[in-house]
Amino acid sequence: MVKKKGKSKRTTLKDKYKIQRRVVETHRKNRKQAKRDAKAGIVRHDKKKKDPGIPNSWPFKQELLQNIRQAKERDEQRKLEEKERRRSKNNNSDAADLTELVAQANQKQSEFDARLGNSNVPANNNDDDVDGFAIRTAKQSHGQQSRRAYLRELKKVISTSDVILQVLDARDPLGTRIHPAIEAGILSHYDKRMVLVLNKIDLIPKNNVSEWLTYLRRAHPTV
Repeated sequence: MVKKKGKSKRTTLKDKYKIQRRVVETHRKNRKQAKRDAKAGIVRHDKKKKDPGIPNSWPFKQELLQNIRQAKERDEQRKLEEKERRRSKNNNSDAADLTELVAQANQKQSEFDARLGNSNVPANNNDDDVDGFAIRTAKQSHGQQSRRAYLRELKKVISTSDVILQVLDARDPLGTRIHPAIEAGILSHYDKRMVLVLNKIDLIPKNNVSEWLTYLRRAHPTV
């Protein structure tokens, strides 16, 4: 059986040009009408379908409108209640999480102190721990230990070095420079030399860089 060919959707040029002429003519008419309306002060609104609402001939129109208003009020009240419930739940969960985090931190700190043999930090879970007393004490002891270890390593580095490079931030060289007493203690050794390195000079103007180099070179060699 021979398959039947479908009808072509192509149109003739005559119909094509006819449609184009009609479109152009319609646009021209709309522009002319818009100009006439603008001169006459007439405002034409777009024809859009509007909600006709409830017809006046509806037998129970007032009761239906009242039911709709009550339903909207109930929805708004329910949304407000849910919002308040979520807010109170979040507040309670935040307080519980804070107390739990404090307890975990105190427990980990006590285990760490037990491994180091340090029994100076109290390991109780009373109300003072919630206020942060135990955490502050543990942080202070841990900070002192870290400072001692840092100073020991610094002494080793200084003792084994001939030239010490002190890196300064070009945005605040004096704020990132070590205390003058420490510099004097380092340079008290006759075989030690200190060089200042100005870092991040691309973040400040060139004239500021040159002025800082001039100022710092009065004390130590600066690059």
